[in-house]
Amino acid sequence: MSNMIYLKLTGKKQGLISSGCSNMNSTGKRFHLSHDNEICVYKLINTLSRDDYDPFRHVDIIKPIDKSTPLLANALNEKERLTCEFFFFRTVEYGRKELYFKFILQNAFLTDIRFIYPNSLLNIDCNPHESISFAYSSAIFEHVKGQTRSLLTGNESVQQSDYI
Repeated sequence: MSNMIYLKLTGKKQGLISSGCSNMNSTGKRFHLSHDNEICVYKLINTLSRDDYDPFRHVDIIKPIDKSTPLLANALNEKERLTCEFFFFRTVEYGRKELYFKFILQNAFLTDIRFIYPNSLLNIDCNPHESISFAYSSAIFEHVKGQTRSLLTGNESVQQSDYI
């Protein structure tokens, strides 16, 4: 069974952008009861590289069009600084979901939004969604169950093998 990823998104100006994003009014029948103030993320792509000329790293996500869509467009337009908290859940015994990994972007901002509206005649099972690109200057990677953590800032990285 696949992992579930949720995003708690907070803007410096707009506050909790992900508020109410996984409820019935926002996503219809695809709502998630216990993740009301988080965005459901279908796909996340994060690339880490060592580039002394670009102090920012990049993350791309794919998410459904929901209540946050207009707020994200505003954040892009206003160059709003964001904190992005990604929570990764996996299935464990008896079908329970367990939080096992966190990925937090600090001092992030949007660089690109693409709306994807599939051909409704050819792709009857595919719903409209959007591709969002973030840039960030620092991040925290935390394996909750394995109790390891890493902090990336600018061009330097501090790794911690002991959970703090």
